[in-house]
Amino acid sequence: MKNILLFALCVACGLSAWAQNKLKTSGWEISLSPKGCIEQIVFKGKEGKDTIPFFRGKENDGPSFYTRVADKNRIAQWVSDGLYSYRAEIDGIECKLTYLDYKGVPSIKVRLTNRSHVPFQPQKAGLKMGIDTYMDKYPDWFGKYFPTLMRNEKTHFYGYLQNPNEHTLGIVCEQPIASWSVDYNLGYQDPAPHWFMGHRIESLNLDLLNRLPLPARHPQNLYELRQDESKEWIISFVNVGALDNLEKAMTKVAALPMIYAEQTSYRPGEEGVFEVTGSAPVVTVKNDKGTPLQTTTKVLSAGKTQVKVILPEAGLYTVCAKSKGKEAEAILDAHHTWKWTFEKGRLAALKYHQKPTSHAESWYGFYTAFIAARYFPDAKLDKQVNDYFELLFNKLHDTAKMEPLYHASRIQNTATTIGLLVDRYEAQGKGDDLKRASMLADWLIKTWQREDGAYHNHGTIYTSVIYVAKSMLELAVAEVEAGKHDTCWQAASQRHYDSAKRAIDQLVASQGDFQTEGELTFEDGMISCSALQIGMLALMQEDAALRKHYTDAMLDILNSHSCLTQLRVPDARRRQGTMRYWEAQYDVFLLPNMFNSPHGWSGWRAYATYYAYLLTGEEKWLMQTFNAMGAFANLIDYRTGDLRWAFVVDPYIEAEQACSADSKLTFSDLSFGNPHPQLYDTRRFIFGERYVNMISDWQTVNSQDNDVHEVFKCMGEAVLTNAFIVERSDGTVAGYNCRVKRSGDRLTVVPDEKQITHLHANLKNPYMVSFCGNEKQSKAGAVEWLF
Repeated sequence: MKNILLFALCVACGLSAWAQNKLKTSGWEISLSPKGCIEQIVFKGKEGKDTIPFFRGKENDGPSFYTRVADKNRIAQWVSDGLYSYRAEIDGIECKLTYLDYKGVPSIKVRLTNRSHVPFQPQKAGLKMGIDTYMDKYPDWFGKYFPTLMRNEKTHFYGYLQNPNEHTLGIVCEQPIASWSVDYNLGYQDPAPHWFMGHRIESLNLDLLNRLPLPARHPQNLYELRQDESKEWIISFVNVGALDNLEKAMTKVAALPMIYAEQTSYRPGEEGVFEVTGSAPVVTVKNDKGTPLQTTTKVLSAGKTQVKVILPEAGLYTVCAKSKGKEAEAILDAHHTWKWTFEKGRLAALKYHQKPTSHAESWYGFYTAFIAARYFPDAKLDKQVNDYFELLFNKLHDTAKMEPLYHASRIQNTATTIGLLVDRYEAQGKGDDLKRASMLADWLIKTWQREDGAYHNHGTIYTSVIYVAKSMLELAVAEVEAGKHDTCWQAASQRHYDSAKRAIDQLVASQGDFQTEGELTFEDGMISCSALQIGMLALMQEDAALRKHYTDAMLDILNSHSCLTQLRVPDARRRQGTMRYWEAQYDVFLLPNMFNSPHGWSGWRAYATYYAYLLTGEEKWLMQTFNAMGAFANLIDYRTGDLRWAFVVDPYIEAEQACSADSKLTFSDLSFGNPHPQLYDTRRFIFGERYVNMISDWQTVNSQDNDVHEVFKCMGEAVLTNAFIVERSDGTVAGYNCRVKRSGDRLTVVPDEKQITHLHANLKNPYMVSFCGNEKQSKAGAVEWLF
C-alpha cells in the first residue's frame, strides 16, 4: 500500500515512476544504479541536454553515506527502503536517503538518526556526492565537473561545480551543513613509505556533521548527534546555465540571501558597491575591529537590493545580510598602495631566503626585488639583493659556457633566470645582464626546442610549465629596446621572438591537448600559461587577421579555465584565485593536499585576463584583473606588512607540517629535489580558510614558498605603472588606478600613485584627455594606450 501511494503521488507531481532506476520529469531525469547511487543527471532544455556524470561502479559512487572516526573512513552500502528511498547504517548511525522532485529540481532528502546508546561526535559524517570530478585525460576532462565553489553559511549551504565547457551545476540546501571536503588522490612514494599527494580529485563530500574548529561563518553546533536525535536536509541539484545566473537560479529553489559583488577590492576611501538577493534584507558592514559602517541601500527590483559603503582605510570589511531567518556573509577589502606592496615585497625577498636549488620557485623573490629597485630604488637593500643574486647565479651556472650546471632539463629554471636578468637589466641598465639572458636563451633553444616548436623536457612539452615562451618574448622586447642604441641586438631579438612564436604556434595547434610537469590533469598552470602566452603573442601582432587568430585561441582556453577560478566567491581574499591543491607539500612542507587560492601561480591567469582586456576591450577582463590584484596584495598582511605564502580555501584540514629545519644545510647551500615533510619533525593541527605563513626564514633545504612572488611580477606588469579609463554603455567613464573628471568632451585623469605614468583608454566617443601634464586626443571606439 505504501508503494502504491508513493506511485500515485509521483504521477500527480508529473514524475515517471515506472522503474526504481529512473526518476524523471519533463525537465530532468536521474538514473540510479542498482546500488542506489546516481549514475547521471540529465537536464533538458531548449538548447538540448546537459548531462552531469557521476562515478559508476567505484568506491566513490554516490551519493553514499560515510563517516570518519578515529582517522578512518567508512562507507556504507544502501539498502532499498521504499520507492526511491534507501537506508544505510554505520555503528548505530542510520542514514536515510530519498530522491525526489523539490521545487522542480532533482533533489535528495537526507536524515541522520543516532540509534546508538551514546552521543556521536565524528571527525566527519555526511555524503560522498559521487559527481565525477576525476580529470585525468584529454578530451574526457571537458565533461568532468570541478568543485569550484562550496560555501557554508550559518543557516544554509550553496555551491557550484563547473566543467571546462562552462556548464555549471549548482548545489543548494536551505538547512545548515557543517562543512565540505574533497578527497584528493595519492601521487607517488619518495622515499617509501612516504606519500606525496597527486593532482586529481576523487570525490566531493558534503559533511553534514563535522568536528570543530570550523570557520566562524560555518554553523558551530553540527559537531554531534545525540542519542535518538535526528537531523534532516534537502539538497538540490540546480542547472545554473551561464555562471552569471548563479544567484537567480539558486534563489528560485531556496529562500536565502546571497551577496554578489562584481568588484571586491578597492582603494581606501573608495565606495564599495554590491548586491543582495533576498527579501527585504538587513545589511551591515563592519571593519576588522567590529565597528559598523554607514551604508546606503536601493531596491533595484523585487528581491534585489544594491548596497553602497565607503571603505575608509586599508583592511578587510565583513558584510552580513539577513533575510527571513537566513544570513549570508561576504568580505570586501581596501588595499594599500602598490608602492607599499612592492616595498614590503622586497623586504620579504630578503627575509624569506632565496635558495640555490633544483627549483626556480625557491629564488622567485628576486622578481619582486628587481621590480621594486626599478621604481622605488633603495641603495642599501638593492645592493643586498644584487650581491646575493650573483652568489646564487654563480652557484647554479657554468658562467663560461653560460648554461645551467644542474637539472638542465628543468627548462623552466632557465626561463625564469632569463626573466630575472631582463628585469634586473631594466632596473639597472647593465648590459651584462641582457647578454647573459640572451646566451641562456640561445642555449635553451638549441638544446630543448623541438622541430615542431615546442620547448620540451625529454619529450614532454614544457612550454607551459611556468611560461618558457613568455620569458623568451620578454627578452626579445628588451633586446628590441637595446637595439635602438646598439644594432647588435636586432638579430638576437628576432631569433628569440621567432623561437617563442614557434612554441606558441604549437600550443595553438594542440587545441587544448596540452602537456605539463607531473601527473596529468586539467591543470591550472598548463591552461593559464598557454592562454597567457598566446595572448602576449597576439598583442605583438600588427596584422589584424593574425591578432584575431591568436586572440580567439587564447579566449577559448581562458574561458575553459573558468572552472578552476574563484569567479563568484563573495570574498576579496580569494576572488580570482585559481584552485591549485598539490603545492603545499612542496612549498611549505604541509600535508595533505588542500586548495591554495590565491597561490603564487594564480598570477598566471591574471596575466591572461590583462591581455584579454587589452585585446578585446571587454571590461569584465579588466575587473577580473583588478580583483585579482586586490587578492594578491592581501597576501601581504595589511597590518604587519609581512608576506604570507597562500590562502587555504578548505574549511577543515587535519594537517601535518614539518616544524624543524634541515640541520645539514645553510640557506646558501645547494639543495636538490623535493624533501618529504615527514623526513623532519612534524606537528599535527586542524585549520581551514586562512593564510599560511612562509617557511624560508627558517627552513634551509629546498622549499618553494617563494613562488608567491609570481603575483607581484604580474602586478608589476599589469597595474604598478598603468591606469585605465573605460567609457561604459550608460555614458559614465570609469577609472582604474586613477580618478576621472569629465567636462564636456574633455577628461582630466589623475593617477592614484606617482609611478603610474601610462594611461590606457577604451572610449566610445572622442575626448581630449589630460594626464600627468600631457594632453592627447582619443579615438572613438579605440582600445589604445594614450600615454
